[in-house]
Amino acid sequence: MERLEAVLRRGDVLPAAASSPVGHDVRTGKGVRNSAPPVTQLAAAHPGLAGEVVATGRTAGLLICWMSVVLVPTWTAVDHLVVPELAGEFLVVRLLGEIPMLLALAAMWRWPVGRRRPEGLALFVLAVVQLEIAWMLAVVPDREYYLPGFTLAIFGSGCFMAARPRWTGALVGLSWAFLGLSMLGWQDLGAADLVAVTMVIGTASVIAMLTHLRRHALQVREILTRLRLEREQQRTGVLLAQLERLSHEDPLTGLANRRRWDAELAAACTRARARGEVLSVVLVDLDHFKDVNDRHGHAGGDDALRAVAGLLSARVRGGDLVARLGGDELAVLLPDADAGRAAEIAEQLRREARTLRPDGFGAEEISLSLGVAAARGGDAYPLELMSRADEQLYRAKQTRNAVGAAGRRAAPQPAARPEPQPAG
Repeated sequence: MERLEAVLRRGDVLPAAASSPVGHDVRTGKGVRNSAPPVTQLAAAHPGLAGEVVATGRTAGLLICWMSVVLVPTWTAVDHLVVPELAGEFLVVRLLGEIPMLLALAAMWRWPVGRRRPEGLALFVLAVVQLEIAWMLAVVPDREYYLPGFTLAIFGSGCFMAARPRWTGALVGLSWAFLGLSMLGWQDLGAADLVAVTMVIGTASVIAMLTHLRRHALQVREILTRLRLEREQQRTGVLLAQLERLSHEDPLTGLANRRRWDAELAAACTRARARGEVLSVVLVDLDHFKDVNDRHGHAGGDDALRAVAGLLSARVRGGDLVARLGGDELAVLLPDADAGRAAEIAEQLRREARTLRPDGFGAEEISLSLGVAAARGGDAYPLELMSRADEQLYRAKQTRNAVGAAGRRAAPQPAARPEPQPAG
C-alpha cells in the first residue's frame, strides 16, 4: 500500500534544488537525494497561485456542504417507504443534523475560518452525515437501503474534496468508528452480514482513497507545471532584458552604443521639432589615441577609454545620453541645452580630462578634442546636427586639447607632456 500510495502521489514534492540535488550519507557513504519542501509551501510563496489553491478548496467545501444540507432531508422519502413507523423520528434526527451543517455552511460562506480551513468544515459536515446514518443503521431492520447512503459521504469526500488525501482518510476512519459503534446495537448480526457490510464499506473506502490520491497527484503536477512555467517565463524575461540592454550598450565602457545613440538622437530631434525645443550634441575624441596604445598597449588604451567614459557619465545630467560611437570617439546628447551651455559643458570636460590618470599613465597624458553643435525646432535633424558637430570636432583636432563650437575659436592649449616611464 505504501508503494501504491507513493506511485499515486508521485510529484507531491518538488525535486531537490538543482544547486544541490544529492547529499551524502556519512554512515553508508552513498549519495542521497535531499528532501524538498511540499508543493503547498512553494505555492504559498506565490500569492496568485496560493489564492487559487485556497479558492478551489473553499469552492469544493461549499459544494460538499450544500449537497449535504440539501440531499440529507430528501432521504425522508426512503424512510417513509422502508420504515414508515420510524419516519417521523428519523426526520427529527435529520433536521437536528441540519443545524450544525448549516452553521458550518455559514462559516464557510461568511467567516474567516471558512477561507482558512474549508477542508475541516467539509469533514465536519460529512462526519455529521455519517453519524446520522450510523445511528439509523442500528435501529432499522433493512440495512441494505441505508448502507449505500453511508458510502455516499465517503465517495463524496474522495471525489470532491480539494485538499490533501489525509482528509478523506480521516473521514474513512471516522466512518469505520461510527459503523463499529452502530454494529454494537445491531440485532441478529450474522457472519454473512458482517462480511457483506465490511466488503461494501471497505470497497468504498479504498475507491475513495485511491480517487483522492490520484486527483491530488494530478493537482500537484499541475501546480508544479505552472510554477516551472512561471519560473521559465521569469528567466526568459531576465534574459530578454539582458539582451535588450546588451544590444544598446557598449561592452567596454558600459556607455550606450551607436545603435542606441542613433535611436535616441532621432527621437530627441523629433521632439525638438514638434515642441520648438533646443538640443545640443558634443562629439568627443581622445587625442593621440594611437600613441596611447603604443605606449601602454591596448589594455592601457581601454583603461583610458573607460576613464573618459566615467568622466562624461559623471558630469552630465540625468536626462542626457553618453555613447561610444566607435573606436576612441564618444558623444554626449544634451536635450534642452543651447550652444552656450553645451560649450561650457564641453570646456569643463576638456579641463577635467587633464586630471585623469589611470594606472601607469603620467600626469596630463590624456586630453580631449570636442566638437559642439546645437539646433532648435525645425532645424533639429540628426544628420545635419551630427555633420555640424563633426565639423567643429575637426576644427578642435587641428590644435588638440580644444573645444570647437560655432562662434568660438578653438584656441590651442598647452601640449601634453607625458611623464617619463621607468626604465626596464
